[in-house]
Amino acid sequence: MTTPSRPQLSRRTFLALVPAVAALAACSSSSSGSTHNVRDFGAVGDGRQDDSGSIGKAVAQMRAGDTLYFPAGTYRYAQRDPEGGAAISLAGLDRVSVEFDARAELVMDNLADDGSGTGHGLVVRGPASQVSLRGVRIRWAVQPSQRSFGDGIRVVGYPSDGSSVPSGWTGSKGPVSGVTVADCAIRSSPQAGVIMMGVSDVTVTNVRATDTMADGIHFNACRRGQVRNCTATDTGDDGLALVTYHSETDGFDNDSETFSLAAVGDWSDADFTIADMTVSGGAANGVRLAGAARVTATGISVTGVRTGAGVIVDSAAPDSDTEWKYLASQDVRLTGLTVEDGEAGVHVLARPEGAADDTFSRFDLDFSEITIRRCERWSALVESTADRPATGVTLRGLTVAVEDIADGTGIVGLQTTRGVTFGEVGIESATPAIAFSANKSDDFRMDRIAVTVTGGAGPDRDSAGPALQFQESTGRIGAAEVTWRGAPSSWTAVSATTSSTCSPGATPENPVSIGKLETTPARLSDPVAVVCR
Repeated sequence: MTTPSRPQLSRRTFLALVPAVAALAACSSSSSGSTHNVRDFGAVGDGRQDDSGSIGKAVAQMRAGDTLYFPAGTYRYAQRDPEGGAAISLAGLDRVSVEFDARAELVMDNLADDGSGTGHGLVVRGPASQVSLRGVRIRWAVQPSQRSFGDGIRVVGYPSDGSSVPSGWTGSKGPVSGVTVADCAIRSSPQAGVIMMGVSDVTVTNVRATDTMADGIHFNACRRGQVRNCTATDTGDDGLALVTYHSETDGFDNDSETFSLAAVGDWSDADFTIADMTVSGGAANGVRLAGAARVTATGISVTGVRTGAGVIVDSAAPDSDTEWKYLASQDVRLTGLTVEDGEAGVHVLARPEGAADDTFSRFDLDFSEITIRRCERWSALVESTADRPATGVTLRGLTVAVEDIADGTGIVGLQTTRGVTFGEVGIESATPAIAFSANKSDDFRMDRIAVTVTGGAGPDRDSAGPALQFQESTGRIGAAEVTWRGAPSSWTAVSATTSSTCSPGATPENPVSIGKLETTPARLSDPVAVVCR
């Protein structure tokens, strides 16, 4: 979508607004502690009767400290363009809960005639704190025909330590903090399954997003979050996304209720812990990080994403050819990643076109214990799309198994990088392919690489390219083992192109130092080829 123009605020104003609406929050502080059962307001829950009006009456009674309760049943919501933009709209309430019985479901049956969405399932807007959403199950009765208006659960706050919001911001009347989303399920939403923007102190546990038209779970400009034991299946975009947009000055977009920051900081989807995230299917990436900070992830499993990568960390500078802009993510630690049967495995992508400094190309990423199986394009790729190199990337314990490789690609690659560090890399390929490629990449380091080709080379095995290929790159590999028992004796296992000037008749020196090289078979006539550019 086209990014609308947004009011711009100074960073000080954006992040530390003076308390101007504290009185509004105080008005909600008198808690009755009541439970509002939607059946007490006339909801039937038989899946046929329209329960929209009854649900609306129950929601209207909510005060600070109250609980909205859905007992067992299927509650059909047919009202188009509901007040507050959602079937359940909660604004300006502290210490509220929405709880569904284990056999309760809210069915959104309010698509427009053209198949587009006309409302969210559940919305929370600030000022609000200590909000609990438990067992919430929301399903659209019909799969939307297009990505359109309607998230399953949408929480909108404001990224500020103050309690007010600026003139011009219409998304909420104040910040939101202390949100718990547990044991919830969203299916077939026109947009995201669960989305949070400008929210602090978040816990998302055992959430399932299925067949959404956009991301499964999405965060923008949030801080201090936990995501545990969640699944995203066949989503229309990323399974899990931590994305904070960039602009020259901090600002907001009223139409999409999103935030953009000038620098990576405490509200850049910062201080997040992700554990046991499972993504299967989907039209984009399994997990995406853009403009994030201080993220620790463990136990990520991604299977069968149709396009994109299992995990992508990307940036985009103002002059890059992308709709949205993001800074390079910082202090990201991922341990235990498995990607199978997708287009790509791990992708670190810098787009620093036109940037005056390295804030779009200097990452701080450390990935370890990575297993990639049957990805048809790059299993691991670190690249920059401009002359400024991508930096600050470490990949340790990378194990890859591939069968078919798409033309023009390889298995593990570097493109315009500097200082990328690898630990041990193990690659098993059913066919000869470029197992490791470095192009215009300087000072990379790799402890050890072991490449095994298990099959032949198709109709003409003599045409097989090298296993290790270096083009205008420098680096060091501690040890390399290349095994292809069916290789022709003329096969070149390692190929390097040097950019330095070669003296006539002199043997060019390999710009990539390999401490120990072993090839099987050992009878290769010319295992290493070095040529001048």
